[in-house]
Amino acid sequence: MSRLLRSEFYRMTKTMRFWLMALVLALFGLVSLVNAPANAGEFLMDVGEDSSSITILAVSMLSAALVAIAFNNRTVYYEVMSGRSVMQILLSKCIVIAGCITLISGASIVIVTVIFGANKGYGDIDKLPLRMLLYIVVLLHAALSGVLVVTAFRGPLGVLICYMRFMVLDMVIMFSAEALDDAKLAARLMKLTLLGEPMYIFGGKVDTELIIIVVACLVFETLLLGGLSYTFMKKRLYK
Repeated sequence: MSRLLRSEFYRMTKTMRFWLMALVLALFGLVSLVNAPANAGEFLMDVGEDSSSITILAVSMLSAALVAIAFNNRTVYYEVMSGRSVMQILLSKCIVIAGCITLISGASIVIVTVIFGANKGYGDIDKLPLRMLLYIVVLLHAALSGVLVVTAFRGPLGVLICYMRFMVLDMVIMFSAEALDDAKLAARLMKLTLLGEPMYIFGGKVDTELIIIVVACLVFETLLLGGLSYTFMKKRLYK
């Protein structure tokens, strides 16, 4: 397994395409600074309300694109021919691709927050480490979603489905929540979406309910897409 992880990492990082993607993703941490926030707390609130949607979509789409490239280059078939199981292949892509993309995007927002906070202060925001950790969990959720959608549906189709997962599923839930008269129910629905969670992570109260929802959504979608990926890859690659 360690050899497979090293091979996956080498393939991913040897191309200029990956480094360009990584650079663009890292710079997303600076987007909310254009609003000229007074301190790091306001910066994070701007992230939750504005730039987090772009970042999350980019994290998922870049993860999906990196996996799609592996399918187009047929490297996944070479992994099968070398005796790797479906579970090993899925785990390697989740650990390396989703892990690296999450690390880059998470480190970007943490570094910008710390540097900005050291110069401007943190304002009234509380539980900052916990909020940052929850946001990184959301980024990991987005990256895993991109990897597992493409391993299930592969190639350009998988990338398109990954995009539609946000444009249809998240948007429908968010619009439905906005149409409700019950504020508490609307908030719970918004917390079920990857695009909506950062608004509550950085702009609301971090309580047990929010933590449970963020973690549960990650586990549920990962298991669901992981099961689909395993089933479809098993049928396609081990006929």
